[in-house]
Amino acid sequence: MSAKNAKKTRKSQKGKWGHIGAPPKSARWPNGPFTMEKLFKLNSKGKNKQCELSLRNKVDDGLEDGTILELKAKKQPHGAVGRPKSVFVLKTKYVASKMELADKTAKTPKTPRKAKITVATTAPVPATAPAAAEPVTAQPTPAASAPAPAPVVETAPPAPVETSPAASAPAPAPVVS
Repeated sequence: MSAKNAKKTRKSQKGKWGHIGAPPKSARWPNGPFTMEKLFKLNSKGKNKQCELSLRNKVDDGLEDGTILELKAKKQPHGAVGRPKSVFVLKTKYVASKMELADKTAKTPKTPRKAKITVATTAPVPATAPAAAEPVTAQPTPAASAPAPAPVVETAPPAPVETSPAASAPAPAPVVS
């Protein structure tokens, strides 16, 4: 390969850190309890600016591995209507005397229910030979003297055709087939 062709070849998708895609960014975490809004505002400016989805994923991962704790939800101020806001805290910043953890609800995996099939068992009945039957004599069947009546077919009258005053043309005659 000549030097001229080497410049035109496609470079690797891998960046300086050795993997495809952008390197992971570190998030800035607030001191003390925080809501998602507070986390979004803290990470929305500067060189480590991140989208809300990335931050939500980091919080979810932190909840799973235990580095982030979920506190009791914060209700809307002044009795306003709305969904309570989830409050989180880093495990290193948790103070038991000042903060109350959220109740943990056990999440059970959804499994399809299997139908129970019960089979009634009965004692087997022994096979018996049929009783001796009297011989049947062949009797001639009476011949049909009159043909069966033809089935009755009802026909509906033709549907009335409505015309509007704007249409001056006469209604078309119904087609009989």
